[in-house]
Amino acid sequence: MSKISVIMPCFLGEYPQAAKDRAIKLNRAIRSFLEQDYEQRELIIVADGCHKTLDFIKNNYSLNRNIKTYFIQKQELFSGTVRDFGLKIADGEYITYLDSDDFYKNTNHLSVIMSGFKSNPECKWLYFNDWVKYFHLDHLPMTERNVELTQGSIGTSNIAHVHEQNISWEGKNGYGHDHHFISSLMAQYPNYKKIEGCSYVVCHIPNTCDS
Repeated sequence: MSKISVIMPCFLGEYPQAAKDRAIKLNRAIRSFLEQDYEQRELIIVADGCHKTLDFIKNNYSLNRNIKTYFIQKQELFSGTVRDFGLKIADGEYITYLDSDDFYKNTNHLSVIMSGFKSNPECKWLYFNDWVKYFHLDHLPMTERNVELTQGSIGTSNIAHVHEQNISWEGKNGYGHDHHFISSLMAQYPNYKKIEGCSYVVCHIPNTCDS
């Protein structure tokens, strides 16, 4: 059985338009990873200059072998260096992502991804829809977003890829850095496919949602 590594950057300090209750949301994100039914998995948490993250993991998850936590010096906001560090540490043949204020709503999220790679061996990366609960639709259940391969639509909540040395976040910095990374995947690997059934929930978009 192939292994999948989930990379999670984490900074619990203050910054403009940050999500509220981030320590609570970090715990929710980790629990959603631990509840996944795919056995060969690891969560790599990269503490972006954040000792609060280290303390939280030490106090709550230090005995879990599927969780690995690393500290790096604080990077600029939206720096690809944080995820790139996670890539260098990862053991899995496949990579996907989870932000510390988001979560997987179904226990088979990783299984669906791995089934997608098994069914499409020619593909080096896959993408999928995500879910969000909008402020203006607060009275309704969360909504599935139909993701397209355009900036502002696709992000790290929508992708998984093989773990290869020439795949890197280096130089992908600033707001929109995730789309720059995905654009590089599209250029390097023209064989990709959209799969159905994934369940990543985006919980924080400034002025749009914070659940």
